[in-house]
Amino acid sequence: MFSVVFLVLNLYPNQQKEKQAELGIILKNCAEYCERLANSVLFFVCKEKITEKIQYRYSRVVVSSKTPLVFPRAYSSSTKNVYVYDYQLFRKRDQVKEQRILIEQNGEKKHEENARLKTRFFTHENIIFGPIGLLSSFWQPHHDYKILKEVKFKGDKTIIIEALPKPESAIDHMYGKIWVRKSDFSILKIEWAQESIGGFEYVEEMAKKLGAEPHITLTAEYGIEKNKIRFLSKYSLDEAYIIKIGRRRFQRSKTVALYDDYKFFTVESEVKH
Repeated sequence: MFSVVFLVLNLYPNQQKEKQAELGIILKNCAEYCERLANSVLFFVCKEKITEKIQYRYSRVVVSSKTPLVFPRAYSSSTKNVYVYDYQLFRKRDQVKEQRILIEQNGEKKHEENARLKTRFFTHENIIFGPIGLLSSFWQPHHDYKILKEVKFKGDKTIIIEALPKPESAIDHMYGKIWVRKSDFSILKIEWAQESIGGFEYVEEMAKKLGAEPHITLTAEYGIEKNKIRFLSKYSLDEAYIIKIGRRRFQRSKTVALYDDYKFFTVESEVKH
């Protein structure tokens, strides 16, 4: 019995070493991917279709006929908007320019140049460069990483790793989980930790009013590939709250942006001197 336990205890450090070695290989190759992305010259246009659903929750006081207690009764209304943009991105060296033309709003044809995002909760810029802040050689020393599990994602063998800021690092950007394709170490998906999202103080305030815990899911999927660079195919924000009494889930808003019909004019690596 003692010898069996002894063998198990000796296997564990070896497994840990293997995991650390595997993680080192992943991080090295992801840094190379980020280097390629950071030094790329890009010019493309695509369709950006954003669907936003918002639920408004109200409360009124109801006095029970059986007891003198007062109970809050919730009721709600909802709204839905769909926006379609022609989205353009140009990038060369440190110059990045994003531009939108609103071409449709709730089924009505439009042509609004230099349009802003009309969604209430969805906003982003330069999301294609999201992997750089998590996995580039510059940012890796500011994070702690671990392998979570291996999965199949959209048919690809994928390793999910987690990046968290080191306690001593003053990081002001988002962090979370990353889906890394095993075959080439490119980034397929990022799910950001809710506490790292800009404006999370607003979410916490809303949760307090609802007597709830926030449950925010923010993800980006990079499902389009061109010249070994992956481009955005989906971006989604799910704003939900778990009501503490009864553990009920209240979804306040859901925004899904889909990207397709890409036209690439330039996707190439810039030679550094």
